[in-house]
Amino acid sequence: MIKRFSLFCAALTMAVMLLTSCKTREDVSGYAPTEVYANDTLLKSLTNKRAMIVLAHDDDMCAMSGTIAMLNKQGWEIAVVSFSKTPERNAAQVEACRDILDTVLFINLSPAQIRNDKEDERRSYFAFPKDSFDVVFNRKIIEEEYLECINQFNPEVIFTLDNEMGGYGHPEHVLISQMVLDLTAESRISPAYIYQSVYTNHMENSIMQRHSQRMKSWGFPGDEWEKAKKTYGVGGMPEPTVQVNITDEAETKMNYLRSYNKRERKTLGFFIPAFEDYRAKEYFTLFDREFFRVIEAKALKNGQL
Repeated sequence: MIKRFSLFCAALTMAVMLLTSCKTREDVSGYAPTEVYANDTLLKSLTNKRAMIVLAHDDDMCAMSGTIAMLNKQGWEIAVVSFSKTPERNAAQVEACRDILDTVLFINLSPAQIRNDKEDERRSYFAFPKDSFDVVFNRKIIEEEYLECINQFNPEVIFTLDNEMGGYGHPEHVLISQMVLDLTAESRISPAYIYQSVYTNHMENSIMQRHSQRMKSWGFPGDEWEKAKKTYGVGGMPEPTVQVNITDEAETKMNYLRSYNKRERKTLGFFIPAFEDYRAKEYFTLFDREFFRVIEAKALKNGQL
């Protein structure tokens, strides 16, 4: 009898803990996509299954990681390249990518080789006019390093962030994504397609409003996103052209996100709200699709973008 009572108490305590955690965790349903786009069919049709993710920073891949995991499972050979960080952070990137792609590459440039305004690194993510990029960034040095990696791998498809807003406005995101388009248009690299990872309008607005409110509550202005849109002269990320269902990759994507170090997980949590508070299946039933703007290399070379 005593043993049964002890088991009952333990079960009751666990139930109370679960109910309490459910009450206190953030309801993320309001950030989930409400729009519907055409399901992507192009990736399945390609016979040259080589993809490369070209980024400025290791954690920029978070919003496309379900699609990458799916392609990896389908036999694609996949590499990712980004600027090198600290040895610890680079090691964390390699570990995080272990189950979703084949090769992790780093561009080994110092901050001073990348840009000329590093007096205050805390402001490096602030948007500034694109016509100043050639003054701030050492574009030629950066291009040559990325060019070597991309051509050595020779991908059929390149995944990047968008070149208009760079996700939330980070100028290095914009620089690298625009660089991919420019190199493709100039036939210096030869992907057939570029997939730019983007959010839907509802996702972008609701998630960035959340981020702004949180920043204000911590004593910061919280207006960086609005300033970035004005600086770049855009209303936000470009609209998606396709969606990819990632329901079957829920566990893999969640494991990828949680593999990062605590600092990077905190940053990811700004743009993938409260993901650490949910089980994978539960979370990615709400966020069951990833979205892309697809750009054909032929269109770029013909000046159609």
